[in-house]
Amino acid sequence: MPRHLRLPLAAALLPLVLTACGASASDNGSTSDGRDPDSLVVAAIPSENSTSLAQQYAPLVKLLEAETGKKVQMQKATSYAAVIEAQRAHKADVALYGPLSYVVAKDSGVGVKLAGALVTAKGAKPGYKSYGITRGGSKDINSLADFKGHKVCFVDPTSTSGYLYPQAGLLKAGVKPADYTKVMAGGHDASALSVASGDCEAGFAFDTMVDSDLIKQGKLKKGQLKTVWKSTEIPGSPAAVSTDLTASLQKKIIDAFLTKGNADYMESKGYCSGDGCKIDDNWGFAEVKDSDYDSVRAVCDATKDAQCKDGS
Repeated sequence: MPRHLRLPLAAALLPLVLTACGASASDNGSTSDGRDPDSLVVAAIPSENSTSLAQQYAPLVKLLEAETGKKVQMQKATSYAAVIEAQRAHKADVALYGPLSYVVAKDSGVGVKLAGALVTAKGAKPGYKSYGITRGGSKDINSLADFKGHKVCFVDPTSTSGYLYPQAGLLKAGVKPADYTKVMAGGHDASALSVASGDCEAGFAFDTMVDSDLIKQGKLKKGQLKTVWKSTEIPGSPAAVSTDLTASLQKKIIDAFLTKGNADYMESKGYCSGDGCKIDDNWGFAEVKDSDYDSVRAVCDATKDAQCKDGS
């Protein structure tokens, strides 16, 4: 069995910094079966710096309110570590994780149950890839080995496709952390745009951010970035429900994600229309199980990265 993973002390001490944060989720009502709060807090970080969390998840909030009969509040966190600590401290009832942050939360003892993972299209399998990128006209950088000696943009220390898998790829290519200048851009869009502008000479972002999202938004032109590396398949970004909620409430939330948390259903109910029904540019959620994330645990074991170590 993979060893348990804990957030390093520095991450654990990060302020939660959930914007517009109200009362703790644990301040609400409870029963002998668990907590049954009057309202639900869903914690997440936006995948793009310029996009409002409320806008990204508005249809999902309407769905959850209809299915649970409770008021639902989205809370913007400043980092994946803050999302983990919010759920650990019972300040969030549902969390939208990256694969690595879910593994760290689960394996460090946060009580969470998977409620599905994002998919880009109906019937698609949850999963995506990390891209290693440089400027389209670069002649000096054609592989990860060429990142040596350059300024390299990453996303966040607990980002799976924006940090962990890139670290594994660089090490496999013989490039050590001391061989380049590391920059944390804070978002996948920021990382890609920093490479395009020349602020970083190379960097990482998830596949659709490079291939389509920023191009559709008019922020990048085709050919402005060159992909020089693609990771192995990464399991999908999951939603997780706090297990200290009542069993019936957990079931309602999980059922909502898996059976109705998709663009088709939400449009049919009038919660949204067209592309406005997409959840952070995704069609919806599909079922996943904890063992699907063992590949992330394996990459943690291979990299020995600080975000994965048990701190002992």
